[in-house]
Amino acid sequence: MSTLSIVSNLPPLHSDGGLPRYLAAIRKFPLLDPADEAMYARRWREDGDREAAYRLVTSHLRLAAKLALRYRGYGLPVADLISEANVGLMLAVKRFKPEKGVRLATYAMWWIKATLHEYVLKSWSLVKIGTTAAQKKLFFKLRKLKSQISAGEEADLSPDQVGYIAEQLQVLPREVVEMNGRIRGDISLNLTLTQQDGSEQMQDCLVDPSPDPESLLSERVDRERVRSALEDALAALTSRERHIIEARFLAERPKTLDELGPTFGVSRERIRQIEVRALQKIRSALSARLDGTLLPIGERRGR
Repeated sequence: MSTLSIVSNLPPLHSDGGLPRYLAAIRKFPLLDPADEAMYARRWREDGDREAAYRLVTSHLRLAAKLALRYRGYGLPVADLISEANVGLMLAVKRFKPEKGVRLATYAMWWIKATLHEYVLKSWSLVKIGTTAAQKKLFFKLRKLKSQISAGEEADLSPDQVGYIAEQLQVLPREVVEMNGRIRGDISLNLTLTQQDGSEQMQDCLVDPSPDPESLLSERVDRERVRSALEDALAALTSRERHIIEARFLAERPKTLDELGPTFGVSRERIRQIEVRALQKIRSALSARLDGTLLPIGERRGR
């Protein structure tokens, strides 16, 4: 897909001052139902239909803008953030495969966030971000945690607050203090559209009466990832191991160790050993697929 050909037909956003007009403009683009989305995706992939690609992009501009506005607190021009978010959206459209059974919004959300993260880390010159995952996590999560513990945006953190944040993000307390000191001068995350009292905030222009789409999409993709990883992990077990795991944990009425013994002609203890070995295999498989996150699948009492 030619990025220039798509960008040239999108509503212009020349500066942060034009944001309300841009948000109003992108709300005019229709959303796509699953059938139309799949049709346009196939037309783009199979025929290179640029009109189909344009339809896919414009129907998700609101999602891109909503995600972009969440990064405005880093002191970067909102127009540039939205532009980068749109680039991430176009990359997602280029690689989208509807036959995978996932909606474009679910897929695009991760591309948009990745593009925004890369842009912020490269552009924000006030602080040198560490190369570790923990340091990057601190950079992007500090404000959220400060809000959760009711720490003022402009105030210094107390020792207890520093310790709590350091523990939550697995960094040193001095790193929390240093990062807070460098980013606390950023602009508010809740800028209003006008100077009048009670004016709407920029993010209010994107509010939809339905449940928060990002939350719904995030929950859905998480469930799908876990389900897919679990299915693959179960498929790697032997038939006996899988039968025992399904009977013990996935059946409507889970069976006890004593009940499964006669089924396989072995003792209760042997069933327990097979179960432990199967759970270890599942944990290893899930850890590899889900970035080290282990599910509490084996937290049951042996009966």
